[in-house]
Amino acid sequence: MSDHDADPLAEVRMLLTGAGITAPDGDLASLQRVLGTARRRMERMYAVDTGDAVPAAVFRAELDGEVGR
Repeated sequence: MSDHDADPLAEVRMLLTGAGITAPDGDLASLQRVLGTARRRMERMYAVDTGDAVPAAVFRAELDGEVGR
């Protein structure tokens, strides 16, 4: 279990307090759900294999007429 799974409501409160924002409890509950959804989506994006382990193909631009010299 990671640190952000411990108490998402406390994390939302901390983030808002750090930004100088005071929110009603109803808004905090909504933000808690949104934070959880956004975090899961970001984790899925980072889990996608982008193929960074394989070197990129090399493209060599050449002027017309210089090919094969």
